[in-house]
Parts: sequence; C-alpha cells; structure tokens
Amino acid sequence: MFIWDCHYVIILNTVCVATLPHTYIFVKIFIITYSEKKINRFLNFKLIYRVIMGIFITLEGIDGSGKTTALKLLCSDLAKDGYRVLQTKEPTETLLGKFIRNTVLGTGGDASFMKSMDIKTSALAALFLFSADRTAHVDEIIAKLDSFDIIICDRFIDSTYAYQTANSDDAEGTRDLKEFILTINEFILNRRSFNIARTYLLDLEPKVALSRLSGRVHGFDGFDGRSPDFFNAVREGYLYLSVRHKDRIKIIDASGPSENIVMEILKDLKGLVDEKIASTNE
Repeated sequence: MFIWDCHYVIILNTVCVATLPHTYIFVKIFIITYSEKKINRFLNFKLIYRVIMGIFITLEGIDGSGKTTALKLLCSDLAKDGYRVLQTKEPTETLLGKFIRNTVLGTGGDASFMKSMDIKTSALAALFLFSADRTAHVDEIIAKLDSFDIIICDRFIDSTYAYQTANSDDAEGTRDLKEFILTINEFILNRRSFNIARTYLLDLEPKVALSRLSGRVHGFDGFDGRSPDFFNAVREGYLYLSVRHKDRIKIIDASGPSENIVMEILKDLKGLVDEKIASTNE
C-alpha cells in the first residue's frame, strides 16, 4: 500500500510500485515526513531505490577524442540524477593491468620488452595479456552489477580490436588476427553470458585528435606517439566494428564541446534505462 499527501509518505508492507517508465520497490514498513518539495524529489527519482538491475556500457575512441573528459562529466551528471554509477577501465588497476600499462603501453615503465619483438609477435602477446586482464575484469563487473545502476568502462573489447589490428602492413596476417581477436572477445563474454548494453564510440578525425594530444602537458605516452597513419587505421577498425555491431555501437561526433557529447550520450542512455525497466514489468 502506498499513501502520500503534501506532508507524509506512508509505505506499508512490501510493495512494488510501477509508474512507467520507472519502477520502485519498497521492502520495509516505515513512515516518512517530508515537505512538498522533498516529495517532489521522491517523484524525481532521487530518494527511492530504482530497480534497474545493472547496465554495463563502454566508451571507446582514439586517443585525443575527449573520452576521458566526457566520461568524467557523464558520471557526474548521472550521479546528480540519482543513479548509482561505477566507473572502471581497461587495462584494469590490478597487478596484471599495471603490468600491461608498463610493458605494453609504456605509460609507467619500460616498454623495451615488447619493442624487442617483431610486430606480429608483440601484437599477439599484447592480445593475450589484454584478454587475461579482461577475463578477470568481466567476473569482477558481474559481481558488482547488482550494486550499481550503471557501470561504465573506459575502453573494452573494441579497443583491443582497433588498436591491435592497426599495427601491421601484412594484409593476410592482419585479416587472420582480426578474426582471432573477434573470436576471443566473444568467447570471454559468452563464457559468462555477459552483454554490453551500449558502446559509445567518440569519433574524431585523427589529425584533430593528434593536435589535441600535442597540447598535453606530459606529451605522448604509449600509443599516443604513433603516426597519423596508425590512428587512421585505428579509426577504421572502430568504424568497421560500428557496422558489424550496429545495434550495440552508437557513434558520437567528438568534434564538438564535451558538454554536447555527454548530452547526446545521456539522451540515449536514459532511453536504454527506461527500456530495461519497462521490460522488467512485462
């Protein structure tokens, strides 16, 4: 039973109140006294537990696309709207993830080990390292889905494909590597029946991205220091995936202000949330 007027909200027994497109569940018996203003906050979904059951999304894009800034703003806006948000990333912050950053990306240590290999060998070695990190990461994400409304990952499976296949001029070898990466990525997700609700691909011309990177205080790190041709190949890889997975990947024009990017993402994401909540009521 759910009763309210301008001053009281009374919830008796265990009640599920469905007001599409949002659903709420009340478990304990309690009486709350609120002003009309605070009741409006109830109706604005900030003080009532939302039953969303966890949505996992990813942000992708070439270096310099504004992904990091957009992610920060996105998480902030979602939190202000009352969503329980968890931000994660790949490589992860685990020992393995840090090893990848140091030896593969060279952002915190010595990348000479990977540079000593030929391109094909280093690409395959990097793939296995990223995949091992991701396998453990997926298990960690699944364990947290019930505790958060939205989990956002900075880079995921699509980064592995786009970056690792941009390293070689060997057309036949690259074709085989592409298929292998797609297969291993699908295997990692399918083993846990894990799905990505949406991937937002921040698309930007490489020459614009490189001009942004050149203005960074710390200069180039890891993949940042590669040639324009490399970033063109990375972008092509991303765009190929956006066609292959058109229902999952949404392209976002990253040439404009970060606020516009986040606004477009929020509009689509909240539509996903509403769809998921509506589906739980069917």
